[in-house]
Amino acid sequence: MHWFYDPSFDEASKAITKSETDHFKSLRIRTDEQITVTNGLGRYFVCNVLDAKTGAIEVLSKGHQEPGKVSIHLVQALAKGDRDEQAVQACVELGVKTITPWQSELSVSNWTGKESKSRQRWQEIAVSAMKQSQQAFLPEVRDVRSSRELESIGLGIVLDPRASKAISQLPKDSKEVTIVVGPEGGITSDEMDLLHSRGFTSYRLGSSVLRTSTAGPAAVASIFASLSSW
Repeated sequence: MHWFYDPSFDEASKAITKSETDHFKSLRIRTDEQITVTNGLGRYFVCNVLDAKTGAIEVLSKGHQEPGKVSIHLVQALAKGDRDEQAVQACVELGVKTITPWQSELSVSNWTGKESKSRQRWQEIAVSAMKQSQQAFLPEVRDVRSSRELESIGLGIVLDPRASKAISQLPKDSKEVTIVVGPEGGITSDEMDLLHSRGFTSYRLGSSVLRTSTAGPAAVASIFASLSSW
């Protein structure tokens, strides 16, 4: 069953937004087919499509997803190409709560002058990934931050292949974790010192060095598994 997103949707709704209805054709949604609509705040509704052309629907049932036992906040460095977007997509599918774009010193990509448009692009990716993974919570993509503006929510960790601590050694009672993922060129020593001074701790992901597009998702999956959130 395909999932759709409408932030204003509730049990009294008779149609979904036009932007979502426009997807009916590409997904081959037909009249009398069932779909699921979420408001991105935990609620979802199983609906019957009354008219695939207009988006008219009727609500058949409703439900609510419970938030996970562990909340993970991703700080993703801007990266060249679409590697940062790949990381955002995968981490949303895995269940992160928030995403903060990071303009690090070694980021090849630069959002200066196009912050709003770029942030909206990441939010659209988050919406698509939420629907693909059939989740009812939409992660918030926050404003881009510089190194000096980064803050930790809960336990703050920085991925560093040289760290002495393995990510499997995270405190088992952690309920909120903020993960900082650097760009392809890595995190400078000055940035690392700054993050450490702000309470972040370095952890490594095994013995290999991962791309920025895979490091975040690997860390998120590892943390969820080790803290028994899955």
